[in-house]
Amino acid sequence: MTEEERRRQLTFVIVGGGPTGVEMAGAIAELARFTLARDFRNIDPGAARVILVEAADRLLRAFPPTLSTYAKRELERLGVEVRLNERVEVRGNQGALVGQVLVPSATIIWAAGVTVPNLKSWLPVDADQTGRIEVEPDLSLPGHPDVFVIGDAAAIAWKENLKVPGLAPAAKQGGRYVADVIKAAAFGTDKPAPFRYRHRGNLATIGRHSAIEDFGRVKLIGGLAWWLWGIAHIYFLIGVRAPMLVAAQWFWAYLTFGRGARIITDLDPLFKNPKMPAERGDSKPHRELHNDKVAGSDGRDARSPAQGGTPALPR
Repeated sequence: MTEEERRRQLTFVIVGGGPTGVEMAGAIAELARFTLARDFRNIDPGAARVILVEAADRLLRAFPPTLSTYAKRELERLGVEVRLNERVEVRGNQGALVGQVLVPSATIIWAAGVTVPNLKSWLPVDADQTGRIEVEPDLSLPGHPDVFVIGDAAAIAWKENLKVPGLAPAAKQGGRYVADVIKAAAFGTDKPAPFRYRHRGNLATIGRHSAIEDFGRVKLIGGLAWWLWGIAHIYFLIGVRAPMLVAAQWFWAYLTFGRGARIITDLDPLFKNPKMPAERGDSKPHRELHNDKVAGSDGRDARSPAQGGTPALPR
């Protein structure tokens, strides 16, 4: 592998400076510089180049500017290159065109949100640039009071020229509100007041002991925010076993800088050409998947249960 190709393989471009992009950039930077720093002989993961690109003038626009500034500073401390006011155009295997500069990269990660496909093609209204439908204050379709649009498909005015974010809490609140509207119409009672999104707060993690949280009047940064971010994610897991299991795994990974990477050893082709003669001593059918040895970073058999391995726990 040439040095130029090595640099291309070790360059990561993340598009989108929202919570997903910020968390992804921080995770890749920490993974390369700490977790996998001594796992390879021919490459230096610490030399990885992580570029976070945002088309707006700051990261995390849903957060106050002070928290956005803190997030940018912490990402740069981890070695992430933050590019603001720039757009990205993917150029296939060449990489990404960031602004006017072509960045050779083998990995480009889209974190700038998604669009709602084909919704405007079967609804008699216009959609915004992300495909969402502008709705009335009661979440009904303009001109069609008996049709309601909620969740990611609805563009609902919020505050400061922002739309209600496409989050699960917003979709749940919209669903409960529409249910109340339909129930009121069915029983002939007063219609509920216009929909109002009740925002519980914004959280984003940047790296180890580094996160930001915005609860309105209360704003947190640093280690305390990082711990609260983890507790909040565990709290909303379903059931009893899942939160306990995830908490134990996260705590162990925190103490040991646990690795989630998997190293494949003794690799044979997954499929063999049926026209090729079988190897001596190989009595398995040619079309059968080989039972390769796949070892995890902790030495366990990491094959899938269908292949007779031990299932890897989620990290």
